[in-house]
Amino acid sequence: MNWGNRVIIILILFVAGFISMVYISMRQTNEVVDANYYEREMKYQQVIDGKKNLLSLYDSVSIKNDGGVIKIAFPPSTVARLDSGSIQFMKLSNSKDDKFIPMSDSKADLYQVPLSYIARGFYKIRVEWSNDGKPYYHEQNFNIQ
Repeated sequence: MNWGNRVIIILILFVAGFISMVYISMRQTNEVVDANYYEREMKYQQVIDGKKNLLSLYDSVSIKNDGGVIKIAFPPSTVARLDSGSIQFMKLSNSKDDKFIPMSDSKADLYQVPLSYIARGFYKIRVEWSNDGKPYYHEQNFNIQ
């Protein structure tokens, strides 16, 4: 085989690779993690304060998969006088599977979420709550299998 044929083969392979990469990139979904990212960015000082308040404690939020439920345990002192709060399961690959769980004023320091309620996959779990006017915030990546 002469060098002219090799150049043609290399060009054909390059063009085929380029076309396949364009095809693959056109099939990808580019979802934003937060639909309301601008509003969250404006309130980011509250997130910073919530993280700082949680770090000042000796205990932190614990999230673990325990059989058929996901257990989210809070430091008891941070939910004694709960004003408001929420637990958000944000699926990074598909926003349709996102779940939002409001925290009740039952002062419970353990929340249990059944696995049947949540689709399998990789999530970013955001927990934010306010106890006696003091904000708390915890964020963790979590894989549900």
